[in-house]
Amino acid sequence: MKLSRVMPLLLACAIRQAAAQSGIGVYGVVDLAIVSDRDSGKSTTAVNSGQQTASRLGIKGNEDLGGGMRASFVVESQIEADTGNPSFAGRPFGSQSWVGLSGAFGSVKLGRMFTPYFGAIATNDPFDAKGPGESTRVFQDSGVRMDNTVKYSLPDLHGFHGDLAYGAGEQAGNAKANRQISADAGYAAGPMNIELAYHDSNDAAGVRLARSTLVAGNYDFGPVRGWIVLARSRNDKTLDTRDMLLGVSIPFGRDLIAADVVHKSDRYFQHASATQLALGYYHTLSKRTNLYLVGSNLRNGSEASYQAALPGGTRRLVAAGMRHQF
Repeated sequence: MKLSRVMPLLLACAIRQAAAQSGIGVYGVVDLAIVSDRDSGKSTTAVNSGQQTASRLGIKGNEDLGGGMRASFVVESQIEADTGNPSFAGRPFGSQSWVGLSGAFGSVKLGRMFTPYFGAIATNDPFDAKGPGESTRVFQDSGVRMDNTVKYSLPDLHGFHGDLAYGAGEQAGNAKANRQISADAGYAAGPMNIELAYHDSNDAAGVRLARSTLVAGNYDFGPVRGWIVLARSRNDKTLDTRDMLLGVSIPFGRDLIAADVVHKSDRYFQHASATQLALGYYHTLSKRTNLYLVGSNLRNGSEASYQAALPGGTRRLVAAGMRHQF
């Protein structure tokens, strides 16, 4: 039976099962926008999914095991809401799928999940690392998710937090092949958040793809929140880049304005840097629904082609959309 037929049946069965059990819930996001896209001089207009937050449908649950311990799980499917197709071909729950145990010791999770490194980027990006303004259109992002992962997270330490994740490549005879290591540590309390993160990944032959480190933070000054991310990525051959984000967000009533500049400096290849400017406006209609208008302009150096069809190309995006969470 085709995946397109199997997945709705799986979801329907899971939802019925979730509704019959306590501690289990169904959640999701439907996010769609009309997008104007000008790439290296060629323009298109489309209806696209996930221009503020990825559209998704998930099931999550937890169980009190007594003695301060809990079991929990998440299975989540990312969806292209404009077509109804899953975002990850052949993976009905490609967004996340993990099971975990938590207690006074912290928590341990097993499965597919977001990397701590990407989490540090998203937490300190005024556009939440999604849509036309996301920093990861330019940043080295570590691949966002890890398969075959064991992740340990510290317990609540009065604002201090940390995660360490190991993703096994699971290739016989070569333990380094496709292996990933990711970690973050930080402090978040009151108006301040600060983080340090690291990610190291190998390719299918066990050769290092990238070793990335970053320091990031955001601070609420009252009327304005400031955002900053500084990162460096290297490997043993041809990768040596620096990434920088500087941003602000200004809430007022039911509205929010966000803006940032993201810059990549390539220290190995000449004329291969890139700069993106982004501006967004968000209007809240209710606790679960909002409208947004986000635009960005990404300009590449003559030897770079980040998000562009041609080297030296410029990519301009404008997205006007609606997000509903449930």
